[in-house]
Amino acid sequence: MNALRKLWISAPPVPWLIGAVTVSHLAIGFAVGVAAWLAGKPVLLADFFRYPGALFLVSASAAGFWLSMRCWQQFSKTDVLRQAWLLVMLAAGASLAGNLCSQVLGAYTPLNPLMHTATGWPAPAIRLFGRVGLLLGGPFQMALLACGLSFVLRAYRRSGLFPHMGRWIWLLAAALTLYTVHEARMVQALLRTGKVTGGFQILGWPSDPLLIVLLFEAFCILRPVLGTGWGLIARCWGAFAAGIALHALGDVLLTTAWQGNLPAAARTVGWCALFLAAAAYALGPAYQLEAFRRVLQGGRDANARRAA
Repeated sequence: MNALRKLWISAPPVPWLIGAVTVSHLAIGFAVGVAAWLAGKPVLLADFFRYPGALFLVSASAAGFWLSMRCWQQFSKTDVLRQAWLLVMLAAGASLAGNLCSQVLGAYTPLNPLMHTATGWPAPAIRLFGRVGLLLGGPFQMALLACGLSFVLRAYRRSGLFPHMGRWIWLLAAALTLYTVHEARMVQALLRTGKVTGGFQILGWPSDPLLIVLLFEAFCILRPVLGTGWGLIARCWGAFAAGIALHALGDVLLTTAWQGNLPAAARTVGWCALFLAAAAYALGPAYQLEAFRRVLQGGRDANARRAA
């Protein structure tokens, strides 16, 4: 156990590794996009999103889940932040399960092991995996993350770092209320006209309000943390805020592009936003773990100086 702790202390920073992998992935995607445009073969870019893009989303969500679990283990059982990181870990687990279902098991690609079985799975079963994945990586992940951030806000209130809310936060809360009322009226209109296609559509309705709740919570957390300086803890919650904003941007662009209201280029931007969001969700716990690592490293160096 001590050997593993020494290896963790002396390992290179995880945030740097996540950033390097993300930049490399986006650079390769840009090169593929340019090649597809020059050759007049947009299928090359589509294949990049279908194969390397799917693997990146699954890998990033897996890294976020493991790093969140490590953060949860570092806090004591009586700490409020331990409950917060437990919910963040569960949200990362929902994101991992959702990406596995939607990007692998729910896709008609060679990455799907169901396509290589003796009889092959029927198309309705594969579509079901895709819909379940969208729910797990959508409203389920958002609801768990929103609950986790609420515990973080409670901890900051108890510590006195979040004594009151500024005017702009109240304006954001008012916008959130108006948007929620607007969404409720749209749902009511759909129910009256009978345009509801099934239970999956109903379960997906809370996605947009939950994203706005997450943005509100993330900005509320960032306000007191940034007052202490742009340290590792501020970067942790800043990464979560960036991930939530990019997640919202990607969902809006992809949904609008699939409905035909935006050009195909908006779909590419939407996928890039989702890639960056997945990396940001992994960077959040990575910065928190880096803070723990530096504390342990500082304690080890202090012990070595006292021994000398």
